[in-house]
Amino acid sequence: MDKQGLKILLVEDDEDDAFFIKDIMADSEVEPRPVIKHVLNPKTALKVLESESFDICLFDYRLGEMDGIDLLRKVRKMGVETPVIFLTGQNDQEIAVEAMKSGATDFRTKSNLTSETLIQSIRFAIQLRKEEDRREFAETRLKKSNEDIQATNEELQKSLQKLREAQDHLLRSEKLASIGRLAAGVCHEILNPLNIISGHVQALKMERESDENLGEDLYSITEEIDRIEKIVGGLLKFSRKEDMELKHSDINEELESVLSIMEKEMFLDNIQVVKKFDLDLPRIEIDANRMRQVFLNLVNNARYAMECGGVLTVTTEKIYKEEIRNRRKTDAEKEPEKIEVHQEIFLRIKIADTGTGIKKSDMMKLFDPFFTTKPEDKGTGLGLSICYTIIEKHLGTIEVESEYGKGATFVIELPGPTNSSSEQELF
Repeated sequence: MDKQGLKILLVEDDEDDAFFIKDIMADSEVEPRPVIKHVLNPKTALKVLESESFDICLFDYRLGEMDGIDLLRKVRKMGVETPVIFLTGQNDQEIAVEAMKSGATDFRTKSNLTSETLIQSIRFAIQLRKEEDRREFAETRLKKSNEDIQATNEELQKSLQKLREAQDHLLRSEKLASIGRLAAGVCHEILNPLNIISGHVQALKMERESDENLGEDLYSITEEIDRIEKIVGGLLKFSRKEDMELKHSDINEELESVLSIMEKEMFLDNIQVVKKFDLDLPRIEIDANRMRQVFLNLVNNARYAMECGGVLTVTTEKIYKEEIRNRRKTDAEKEPEKIEVHQEIFLRIKIADTGTGIKKSDMMKLFDPFFTTKPEDKGTGLGLSICYTIIEKHLGTIEVESEYGKGATFVIELPGPTNSSSEQELF
């Protein structure tokens, strides 16, 4: 029991019964003596419970307009979880069952009430409340633990996803680099005999100018030689490792120049061009010629995907990413959440079409050399590989989002100025 004595709220509209219950409690050997607050009606009881807390409540069942069960329901609705013992003049089992269903801890008949039975019932009610409090506390801790586990699991899944993306990016880069090295050697070996073949064909054309049948064959051979040169030229561009010519440039202007070149063809193909340019983009260092090549390639692909017309939407925006920079050995002793995080500026370019989209099975192969969904005479399958290489050299990323039949969106992210001072110098 509490060293300060139990605080008991007695709700009893009969003064004689209230005196009887107080007298029973006075006869008990409980020390220190309980403090009993007696109220005559439910309305007063509700007001008292709003402002005071008690260890136990004793409710008479018959309280005039509102019975003890209705009072108990209102008390529980208020959020008061104090144990309640019902006292009644008659041993009515139906009332007892209804009281227990409503949340009463015990039910006692006044005619059989003694100091021992009442104290025993009070002790039991208080102990039951403590057990319930411990159970609720354990449930709360368990729920919190589950929430923490779930949050940790979500963070882990995000980290694993980022790791998978980084691994995919690394594998793709290594794959393209090895293919590039192989392609560079093969291209030079192919070009030498190809030039000789081309020279002989030109000579035959001049010598047999009057032979129409041979002329047609030589024309076909020349077309195939040109196609081989185009493929080899693309491979050489893909494998070329020379330094880029970086200059401070405006991405919006570079996109505008490419779109103006394609404007007439787009109009003839019934393709509407929608430009959503962020006019406050900072200027960044890029190789403008190569970046225009990327944009031209992506716009051409979008145009090809919209043979029956559609909408090409080109969007630019400035975004911020949280990055951990300059992590030193001393950071190893810090908690992960205490390591300084910087906001890095990136420029995001989206080129979205409403064309045929890309099949899920083709998504992973999209940037592989020689992979193409176009007919042989429409493409070599090197365009996106070259785009990937160029963007990678700019320390950026290029990804694709697509649902087959609902168009495709190519997303390029390029690193922006590293700090505000360098950003100001670019204007």
